[in-house]
Amino acid sequence: MSWDKPEYWEMLIRRSLSRFFMLRVLYQNPCHGYQLKEAVREACGGCCDPTDAMIYPAIKELVEQGYVETRIETQGARERKVCMLTPRGVDAFKAAAAAWGSVLPHIKSAVNLAREIDSKPNREEVVAQ
Repeated sequence: MSWDKPEYWEMLIRRSLSRFFMLRVLYQNPCHGYQLKEAVREACGGCCDPTDAMIYPAIKELVEQGYVETRIETQGARERKVCMLTPRGVDAFKAAAAAWGSVLPHIKSAVNLAREIDSKPNREEVVAQ
């Protein structure tokens, strides 16, 4: 996929933000995979629409690396794995929040620059500044 296509950047953002919001959601409440997927979508205002193919491998990775643990809950005849953050997962959430917090002003500055370029009649003027 080409760097000059919005879809490329949206894919990168979705992947990264989905993981961050997974930690956020699990920090707030334990939940099973489907709940997690829906809560991530809601928590990020719909900018990330995580798929099962994104959520379940990420849960597996989080469990394997000790950031999340699961317990089985039974509802009727149905068993579900409920995920919850471990202390290491809480540390990962705090580290991710700090990293995103430190980069957001720079992202905003770059976005504003791009908007400025688009609003100028002569694009080369802005780029040369």
